[in-house]
Amino acid sequence: YEVTAAGCGGLGALGIAVEEMRRERRRFAFPCLDWSERRFHLGGAVGAAMLKLALGRKWVTQDLDSRAVRVTALGRRELWARFGLEV
Repeated sequence: YEVTAAGCGGLGALGIAVEEMRRERRRFAFPCLDWSERRFHLGGAVGAAMLKLALGRKWVTQDLDSRAVRVTALGRRELWARFGLEV
């Protein structure tokens, strides 16, 4: 899968270094099936960078004893404003 030029620009505007990620050994971006939810999420370097960004900006919090994340009230507002995602 590929990220569009507009998508790369948007990631860059968020502070995500797209060209650096392209040079990593990790896959860049791909749909990854969650084994418990049976739904796809964004995998690869782009998915990891988005998670790091969301955690750092407190859009999501991570449960201490699992990989689960919870979207915060701030995260709901930001995800809607920036990406049109309703959570």
